[in-house]
Amino acid sequence: MPACTLPPAPSSSPAASPSFLRLLGSALLPPRCAGCGRWETVLCPQCLALLCGPPFRVGHLDGAQDLEAHALSPYAGPARALVLAWKNGAREDLRPVMARAGRRAGSAWATGLGPQERRTLSGCRGLLVVPAPSGRARRLRGRLVAADLADAVAQGVARGLGRGPGEAPAEPVALVASADVLRRRGGRSHQAGLSSRGRRLNRAAAPLVLAPVAGWAVLLVDDVVTTGTTLGACARALRAAGAQVLGALAVAAAPPPVSPSADAVPTVPTTVATMV
Repeated sequence: MPACTLPPAPSSSPAASPSFLRLLGSALLPPRCAGCGRWETVLCPQCLALLCGPPFRVGHLDGAQDLEAHALSPYAGPARALVLAWKNGAREDLRPVMARAGRRAGSAWATGLGPQERRTLSGCRGLLVVPAPSGRARRLRGRLVAADLADAVAQGVARGLGRGPGEAPAEPVALVASADVLRRRGGRSHQAGLSSRGRRLNRAAAPLVLAPVAGWAVLLVDDVVTTGTTLGACARALRAAGAQVLGALAVAAAPPPVSPSADAVPTVPTTVATMV
């Protein structure tokens, strides 16, 4: 019987990985709010409220062209901190929170569809909730937060399409599904540090569409929208493939540029809805 061979011992002790240190810290310390840092809570009521309001229309997305986009919160302050913690994997305990936010947002979007959008939808094969494409590095790490969000949004949309604006029954849709069918081509994987013009150029290339989408209605989903160029390029690619793109939904939207002479920053509605 052949002898077992043990792997050689490392020449030096490896340094602890950041993920191990995070795990150790979470075991020894009470949780902190991912938005403001308050102790002993995953997300405090004030930061949770940032995800609970009705989706507002984002009106400063030059790169999105004619695409109508909505978001749950401005990408600033505690909302920015919690979204980054969720995106980068620093706070895995935010996954169920973001899933609930996605379901609620999808339901609100579907309930608020106007007569024209509902007619368009009824003439399609169904509705695909399509996440914005993730970069290769993020895919290799399994950090497909936009795809996870699209799954939750699709569940909410299916619920919302079952009722009209006044809770009246609506015509059923043949199928609602999330479909990760877009892939990037060209451009940097990260937008951090780029100017508005740089962001537009970095995401201007239309992504590849990997599956037949002709005859389907589409709702695009992303975690954060800045200039709208990514969503605009996705919409162009899907429309060229025969899909009807009805709109886009994001967790957060970068605030509009404010000139030095501006007196105040535009605000968004602060109504808080119950999470579903």
